[in-house]
Amino acid sequence: MKTRIGLIAAMCLTPVVATAGQPFEESLVECAVLIELLTGEQTPMPGDSAEMDFFVGTAKNMRAEALRRTNAAYVEKTDADKRQLWHERWDAGQWDNPANRQELGEWWTYCFKFADHLGVDGRTPFDK
Repeated sequence: MKTRIGLIAAMCLTPVVATAGQPFEESLVECAVLIELLTGEQTPMPGDSAEMDFFVGTAKNMRAEALRRTNAAYVEKTDADKRQLWHERWDAGQWDNPANRQELGEWWTYCFKFADHLGVDGRTPFDK
């Protein structure tokens, strides 16, 4: 768990922003999937960590926004496709190696900037 949070923290510091080049709805689902994969596919207990609550909330909000913009069938199919794609990319890119994490960091940064831009990022204890 500490390794995963360290990975997440390191990715947040990445200055380069990725360019998704895909429709908003697809990016919303892809980002939700990526956040879920990087924070663990098993949802953490709410209230255990404000940071994890923020990540989980952002993924849920992005998925809800994609549903609002499209439909459940699109979101479910895109989720399954993107989840498989990220698993394959993780295995092929050996992203568990710290030297290979730049693209993950770029995506992580892009996803949270995108969520912030759309106003769908998770709430923090500092939000009113």
